Amino acid sequence: MEADARRRTGMEGKKSLDEILAEGKRGKRWVWGIAIFCALLALSLSFFFIRKNPSAKVQYLTERVIRGNLTVTVSATGTLEPLNQVEVGTEISGIIRSIEVDYNQKVRKGQVLARLDTEEMEAELLQAKASLKDREATLKKAEANLKLAREKLKQMLKAWELSGGKTPSLSEIEAQRAQVSLCEAELLSAQAKLEEAQALVKLKESQLSKAIIRSPIDGIVLGRHVEEGQTVVASLESPTLFTLAEDLSKMQLTLAVDEADIAQVKEGQRAIFTVDAYPDREFEGTVKEVRFYPEASEGVVTYEVVLEVENPKLLLRPGMTATAEIIVKELKDVLLVPNSALRFNPPGAARERQVGGFTSLFLPRFPRRQPQAPSRPTNGEGRVWVLDEGVPKPITVKVGPTNDHYTQVISPKLKPGMEVITGMLVRK
Repeated sequence: MEADARRRTGMEGKKSLDEILAEGKRGKRWVWGIAIFCALLALSLSFFFIRKNPSAKVQYLTERVIRGNLTVTVSATGTLEPLNQVEVGTEISGIIRSIEVDYNQKVRKGQVLARLDTEEMEAELLQAKASLKDREATLKKAEANLKLAREKLKQMLKAWELSGGKTPSLSEIEAQRAQVSLCEAELLSAQAKLEEAQALVKLKESQLSKAIIRSPIDGIVLGRHVEEGQTVVASLESPTLFTLAEDLSKMQLTLAVDEADIAQVKEGQRAIFTVDAYPDREFEGTVKEVRFYPEASEGVVTYEVVLEVENPKLLLRPGMTATAEIIVKELKDVLLVPNSALRFNPPGAARERQVGGFTSLFLPRFPRRQPQAPSRPTNGEGRVWVLDEGVPKPITVKVGPTNDHYTQVISPKLKPGMEVITGMLVRK
């Protein structure tokens, strides 16, 4: 009996503990609700007092409308190259016996650059010439035999006529005619073999002459790719021995222009570029060629534009990377505004497009920076803002060409010297 009483007493104690915990959770929810209400009330009161006593001040930043010149450019990067670069190789295999030139050396057309070992080729040429002499002797012998055979046939025919057809016999005459034909065939064979021997001599002479590597142009040695004693093998492709540039006083700059800008680039346009070797110096070039073939890399399409560059002091070198600005348009004496003026929108204009929620009833709205609008509207029109008694007032303008700093605008309401809003500062 006592044990049952103790079990009932324990269960009743446990039930009471669960109820106590549940009541504690309900109490916490009430506390959080009261805290949130107090916070909203505090924000509402703060907003009320800020409205009654505003301390935030807005200061508009302005710049003057100017009349001046506008230069529109297209940016691109590329590599400097010689106008004419030649790879000098060899058509025959052999061992490099001597090298006559080195890097950066000026060469003339026909000048010897290198020589191959010619000992074996000279021996083959002597053998070919000896064979040619033998063929010449064989030809002379064949010519003499033919001459004798024809003379004998002529005598036999004359004797046959004088004897009234009695001597020599017709069979002897026919045999002599066959001998003449045989001598003629031997002569033709000797002539063919002679021509073959002559061709072989010319081939060996040509190979011997090709063992001397000569410069095909007037220029400078950019690269030397062989050493003395090295064996070169000319098979399907001629090995490159030297790289020559025709004239480095005139070079070309090949640029990769983005497809979005290529329509603005034309032949004859002027360009200014810089190279890393001379960061504080500008060089000039002229657009010589705009190529149609596209180059695609990682989804970006570009087109090659070739600039003609003067390099009288040889400061520029092949392979240098250059950053160029192609001048695609130059405007004189036009109305200009800063690009930031076309991007500016007053905060009030931005708030008019916003829809308030529940929290807008309690949370204060402080002035903030305006969102940036496109600097080039698609319809060819834009909008700038001027201050009218301290209040921003819009002026619609027609937008023209632009560069990194200024944009041409046309509007009868906008005059040089007027201040246009470019931004704003908020101070508490």
